[in-house]
Amino acid sequence: MLEGAFSTPQHWRRWLLAALLAALLFWVGTYDETVFAGLTHGWQRVLTALGLADWAQRVQQGTSHQVTTRSLPAMLTYGLLYTGACLTLIWLLTARRQALRTAVLIYGSVFAASALLLIGGKLAGDAQWAYQLGRRLIDFIVSPLPVIALVPLLRWQRPAAPQA
Repeated sequence: MLEGAFSTPQHWRRWLLAALLAALLFWVGTYDETVFAGLTHGWQRVLTALGLADWAQRVQQGTSHQVTTRSLPAMLTYGLLYTGACLTLIWLLTARRQALRTAVLIYGSVFAASALLLIGGKLAGDAQWAYQLGRRLIDFIVSPLPVIALVPLLRWQRPAAPQA
């Protein structure tokens, strides 16, 4: 699996970047409360400067505590940045476009399923089971677990055979 992984300077750079990114993800996961506090403060300043603080507060109040107790803009920013870093890490470790496309499809599918559950839960009159399942999917996808599972699977993935 790692055959030829360190054979060129490009491979060394790719593995070094992957190691640095993995360390950053570990740090962010360990100190997520600090990260969320910084994101929340930053979004509060931006929304206040744009005159949207009251609107954002109304949206936040309309969100079930089953979904999140954190600032929605901070949660979305954290999720998108973390997911982007995970997809970059997958790309660095697999070095194939097809593998990255597959990973993006998987991540996108899980996020879409989460959104459908959360929206469905809201439309069904605050259905707790939908909120809880949607929240668990989000917690799963915004974690290192998909990377741990996908990297070996995507490295073993074979490109589709050309059709005759």
